[in-house]
Amino acid sequence: MRRTTSIAFILLYLLAFTECHQLVRLPKLLQHFRQHCVVDPEMNFEKFIKIHNLSPKTITDDYMQDQQLPFRSVDCHMLNTVVFIYDLPLIKLDPVPDAPIVFYSYNEINKPQYAHFDIFQPPRQAELI
Repeated sequence: MRRTTSIAFILLYLLAFTECHQLVRLPKLLQHFRQHCVVDPEMNFEKFIKIHNLSPKTITDDYMQDQQLPFRSVDCHMLNTVVFIYDLPLIKLDPVPDAPIVFYSYNEINKPQYAHFDIFQPPRQAELI
């Protein structure tokens, strides 16, 4: 009983949520192929599939029968959405201190002493103690 129930549920899922429901139309495919073989005896199955499924759709006398063939159109539309809900980490930032109101880019107190940083100085003699 479990086996038949599980097979029934798998078949139900495959027919509802995949394109496997198109396989139910296979008898119509074979019947339509036989009709084409009667009209054109040199018709083979490969040519039949190229005409009906791989070539651009053309409206012919048997257009309504062509629309009932399997895999002629997509009937199964499904949208899956995954939503992750999580708490964002709390990040505390200290407030930025206010900049001074008056800013001097150069004055005598903050004057750089370039002589200390000059690499082009004359050599010095070390003092011996």
